[in-house]
Amino acid sequence: MISATAIHFKKYEDPNGMLCVYEGGQHVPFDIRRVFTVSARAGDARGDHAHKQCTQLLVCVSGKIRVSCDDGSVVTQHLLDNMGAGLLVPSGIWAKEEYMTDGAVLMVLCDRSYEADDYIRDYNEFKIFAGL
Repeated sequence: MISATAIHFKKYEDPNGMLCVYEGGQHVPFDIRRVFTVSARAGDARGDHAHKQCTQLLVCVSGKIRVSCDDGSVVTQHLLDNMGAGLLVPSGIWAKEEYMTDGAVLMVLCDRSYEADDYIRDYNEFKIFAGL
């Protein structure tokens, strides 16, 4: 069974704030090919799809976001609420992000460039892909 995994990043804190490092191949367990950010209003949901090949690392850089990860059999919930930790979501996991606070921002680091055909947007197709 594949599952999402919590990742903790090296962070440097002082009275002026915090710096977190996301370095591909070191702090991030893959070479980074693409980075994007997503924001939404409190109560909105984003994602709600799976990837055939792409692995993603989700980091909440502002606010609070609840991530549901579904391997086709088990659904797990993860709260992202600080930029010093993230959630590694491997390919083959159906993920949905629920924005819990206004101003929440999700940064997504990917091991692949954008490929439209890598997305599984229909849950029934996902179940077939997962072999269920």
